[in-house]
Amino acid sequence: MFLKNYYYQTFPSDLALLFRGFDPREHAGELALGSIWAFSNCAQLAQVPADHRPQFLACLYFTVLVDQAMHTHYGWQARCFEELTHYPKFRVGLGHPAHMNPVLIFEKPIHHAYVSADAVHQIIPEAIRLFVDETASFFRDHMPEIQAADFFSRLLGDPDVNGARQWAFATVADGQPAMKPATLHTLLAHELSNAVSELNKEA
Repeated sequence: MFLKNYYYQTFPSDLALLFRGFDPREHAGELALGSIWAFSNCAQLAQVPADHRPQFLACLYFTVLVDQAMHTHYGWQARCFEELTHYPKFRVGLGHPAHMNPVLIFEKPIHHAYVSADAVHQIIPEAIRLFVDETASFFRDHMPEIQAADFFSRLLGDPDVNGARQWAFATVADGQPAMKPATLHTLLAHELSNAVSELNKEA
C-alpha cells in the first residue's frame, strides 16, 4: 500500500486503535499521546497491526511535527490550525504541558521492538516527501496566509528538528567515501531538507 493511500484510508482507524477506540479528532484536547510513550513503553501500539506500524508511525510523526511547528512558530495562527485539524498532542497530560520531541515516536517503538529500525529507515524518505507535499497543499487550500517556503524554513531552522548535524562515512561502489546521516534524527533532517529543496524547485 502506498503511504498516501494508507494515510487517508487507514491511518485514522489505526490512530483510534491506539486510543482504545476514542476518536482522536473528537478528543484531541484530552488525549495525551505522550503518556502512551512515557508511561507504558508504547504498549498500546500493540493494538495497531504489525504490518501497519512503520506506516502508522511515519504518519503519526509528521502529524505531530506539523502541529508542534505551528504551536512553536506561528503563535495565534496555531489556534486556527488546531480548529481545522484536531491533531493529537504529543505531551504527557494536562499537568505536563511541554511537548515531547516527535523523534521519540520512532525511537521508543524501535527500542521496545514494536517495529524494526530497518522498516522505519526504509519508509522515512517516502514519509517526508508526503509530509512536505501534504503540508504545502494544506496551507494553499486552507491557510493561504502561511507560505509553505516560510514554514519549512522555520522548521529546518528549529534545533529540535535539525539538531547538531552528525554524519558518518559510507563506502560507495566506486570506492570513494560518501556522507550519510549517522542517526535517525539526522536522517529525518536530511530527508526533510531534500524534500523541501525539491518543493522549492517546483514553486
